[in-house]
Amino acid sequence: MLLNIKKWSLTGLLILSSSIAYADTTTASFSGVSGSSSNITNFSLSVDGVNINVSGWSDTRSRSNDGPGDGTIQIARDLNKYSNGWGITNRDEGGGSPSHSANNTGNDYDFFLLSFSEVVSLTKATYSWVYGSTGQNQVSVAALDPNDFTGNGSLHNKTWSGIKTDNTLSSDYAQMEKSGGYFTNFAGTNVDNEFSTHWLIGSLNSVFGGNKDMERNDGMKLASVSFDKQEPVGPASIPEPSSILLFCLAIMGLTASNRRKIK
Repeated sequence: MLLNIKKWSLTGLLILSSSIAYADTTTASFSGVSGSSSNITNFSLSVDGVNINVSGWSDTRSRSNDGPGDGTIQIARDLNKYSNGWGITNRDEGGGSPSHSANNTGNDYDFFLLSFSEVVSLTKATYSWVYGSTGQNQVSVAALDPNDFTGNGSLHNKTWSGIKTDNTLSSDYAQMEKSGGYFTNFAGTNVDNEFSTHWLIGSLNSVFGGNKDMERNDGMKLASVSFDKQEPVGPASIPEPSSILLFCLAIMGLTASNRRKIK
């Protein structure tokens, strides 16, 4: 009888553990999105049931005669795909290298705004190209507050420091790495396990984290992002009655087994 109790207890625990669903990390590759036309300011795609819009932004607005270090943000002049990655040409730049990447080599900071149809947590980004060496490149990342940030218009005519103060849940920077390709991991940074519908990824801007001395030599072309969906809460996450029954049987069986050993 004792062996049977143990058998059913362990079986119940194994069945219960196999019935728990874990969200897999989703990767959205931008290589399949067409980028042949000029003056594209955004593009969209759908991955794993999540709609994603990507747009380019830079602080090139506040002067009537635009120039480096303008201060306030406006949408980029052009997003374009180069091989498998996307670059940003802001309104102060021409199309040469590294100007057509998301860079901070002048006095402007280029950022991709990624807007998702549901809250996600960014875990990684990959790049088709970086400016110079991996060691000199750092990437800023910021999760924006969905309650304060209502879409693309929330960036227009703002400053990056204002976005950090008024619209950001958490932010940090990640070091560029290379292993079979260029990438940054966001695990272990301040945005780890942060969930939002709006995310910024761009050339290092120390207002979001990092040392200002590391700026002015960063540039990259964004190829993909990986993200986790938020686990469902509420009724959808309540275990089914069969799972609860199996759990109770397992606990009862193990308890009975322990009592039998004590006797």
